[in-house]
Amino acid sequence: MRHITVAIVISVHIVLASGNVTSFTKNGDVTTSIPLDNHAQNVSDIKSGEKKKGSVKTFNLNDSPVYLDDVLFVLKNQNWTEEEQPCLHRTLLMLHNLQNFTLWAVWNWDAISSEPQGLLFGSRFHLGNFDECMSAPWYKTQPELRTQYCLADIVLERTDKPVKKRISDPYDPYQSALNLLEHRSVFRRPLNKLTWGVCVPAVCQPKSVERLMGILLAHSHLGTAGLRAHISVTEPCQKVDEPLPFDALFYAFIGVMGSLTILALACTFIKYKKKDLNYNRIQDSIIIAFDIKTNAKNLLKTSGNGLEVLYGIKFLTMCVIVSAHQYGIFNGGPVSNGSKLDEDALTILGMMFLHEDVVVDSFFLLSGFLMATLLIKAKKLPNLFLFFLKRYVRLVVAYAVVIFYICAIFPYTGSGPLWHRAIAADTEPCRKNWWLSLLMLSNYIDSENICLVVSWYIPCDFHFCIFTMALYCFYKKFPLAGKILATVVSIAAILAPGIINYIYELPAIQLFTYDFITNPRGPLQFHMTYIKSHTRYAAYIIGFLSGHLYSYCAASDNFNKISKKWSILGACLSIFTMAVVMFTGPMFLWRSYDVLESAIYAALNRPVWASCVALLVICLSLGHVPLIKGFLTWYPWVPLSRLSYGLYLIHTVFIARNVYVTRNPQHHDYINIMTYCLGIICEGCLAALLIWLIAEAPINNLLNVIFKFSNNEKKETDAEGQSSTNGGNDKRPNSGHLHENIPTSVQIISSKI
Repeated sequence: MRHITVAIVISVHIVLASGNVTSFTKNGDVTTSIPLDNHAQNVSDIKSGEKKKGSVKTFNLNDSPVYLDDVLFVLKNQNWTEEEQPCLHRTLLMLHNLQNFTLWAVWNWDAISSEPQGLLFGSRFHLGNFDECMSAPWYKTQPELRTQYCLADIVLERTDKPVKKRISDPYDPYQSALNLLEHRSVFRRPLNKLTWGVCVPAVCQPKSVERLMGILLAHSHLGTAGLRAHISVTEPCQKVDEPLPFDALFYAFIGVMGSLTILALACTFIKYKKKDLNYNRIQDSIIIAFDIKTNAKNLLKTSGNGLEVLYGIKFLTMCVIVSAHQYGIFNGGPVSNGSKLDEDALTILGMMFLHEDVVVDSFFLLSGFLMATLLIKAKKLPNLFLFFLKRYVRLVVAYAVVIFYICAIFPYTGSGPLWHRAIAADTEPCRKNWWLSLLMLSNYIDSENICLVVSWYIPCDFHFCIFTMALYCFYKKFPLAGKILATVVSIAAILAPGIINYIYELPAIQLFTYDFITNPRGPLQFHMTYIKSHTRYAAYIIGFLSGHLYSYCAASDNFNKISKKWSILGACLSIFTMAVVMFTGPMFLWRSYDVLESAIYAALNRPVWASCVALLVICLSLGHVPLIKGFLTWYPWVPLSRLSYGLYLIHTVFIARNVYVTRNPQHHDYINIMTYCLGIICEGCLAALLIWLIAEAPINNLLNVIFKFSNNEKKETDAEGQSSTNGGNDKRPNSGHLHENIPTSVQIISSKI
């Protein structure tokens, strides 16, 4: 009777294993479903039956049978294809040797996370031990024992079809855990998705890996409730004998940057040895253009135009952006306490990170503000072609260096279980669309593959410069029509994001929730309103108009000084209103959606923020606000603010590198975030300084040299012609077209952050 019972149980288990454990969906994903009501008893019976046959040894630890027998049994009864047979044989060999506690098999199995851990607490990545899998001591001498590291993305789906109802407390300890798996916090972190790393024989194909992962998942604690698992291995597995080879781009970057470095060092040495360099000689001007000491001194110069508070505002705003990106990118990577972070999203600090994107509008405001104040000082309109060319070169040099670095060097700067995924997300778009970025078209053409996500700011700023200058020129020629056109454009710039949000029924703003920080190129709103120039223009035009207002007040005898009382009041009002804008945005996460309300907020929140920043700048510059003004005009902000553009370009590359070389989930707390931020700011400023000294400043100086001497030659030709006409009595100074049309203050306009 006992033998009959065992036979029946084995038959039932074979049916369940072949019919329910693992099956393939139409899209190629593996679907696993395990109803395990009496699974523990079945496993025990199967093991007893197999022990009687003597086919498999059972490994016991403290007299507790391990589940390897059951894994072996299910593994053998899968429908393996002919091409999957090598993988099956190697896997069975590893499991049999594991039962005998053979070193190579135990080593490989020890590198696997036996089952997901911490999933309910927001730990999505279960990576095992990547280095143990990839660095076995015998891989060179025993190639048949080589393994590979594969990542499987898994989506868990419940099969019991519960009645849909609102769960008041997702952490009620006596409810089904399936309710919590389905629950999404305010931060929108899904608990039913996980990424599992596994160490398998090198001969296994992705479909075989999916099958193996389905079996392992079915024997974990997540298999006790009949969950259906959609498993997919979409990226190549990492093998120890396939290092990333150095390509032509790598050597090109080393060659170009090495040549620029040698040239800068040589010119610096020549200038140090030769004390009598002449700025009017083209050879000497080129040497001075590459001189490191001269370019370093230029970082320390102040404008002396009464707007020294801008140095502190620019750099500290950049620090806020770095901290927000560190918080977001870190949170999108392997963390062990994701649920705790979701709770923190409702705190004041968490809400600030959710809506930190509005801080970028401060840079648009300051860029327009500076452009207006400096153009007003010009005696006449500059040469537009020269103006736009200089502006373009100032923006594109550092941008090109960073893109070149991402394409050529970044893939070689790290390794890890998530590294290939990280470099694919950043390197492939840059290699594909680098030319769109350099043409300032990346925020309009193929924005789904924009190179360097944060670089959307650069084409926006360049477009604003061109369009605003065109408006200003039109205003100078036709004052009344120019005022009307500027009014219409300003109103349209404010209404544009609200109208687009209303038409497409988009959320009020692009919040930095989990779904966005893990896939920033994905959301429709990112492409429709977040990165488009016509939806971000309001802050820039407000900055340009407020710059005009500041220039008028500074030049007036009646308005060039704001009393201490009114300046303090204005500064407090601006800071309070900015806080209101910052903290009201995240409220749309838990408010019921209303398309009109969302459209109004989308239209007004950025202009209101920009207006508050403009008010703060005017109050600090024309008035006196104790402590704040002194702090923002602190001299060390001067060089740091000039390096903020390079810091903006490079900081997310450094953050992503640090996050995606991690081997295991990390604990997240604010002290860690602050420590990481300080490190990123220091590293980013150092990288920005190197880019400035080696490439950015020299190339901008060379452009000035080219136009200087070309205009001098033109002037000399004109002077010779005029002297032959009037007998050589014309003795006007040969200052050149560049310096006549663009005074020094305008030449150093920086649209950069």
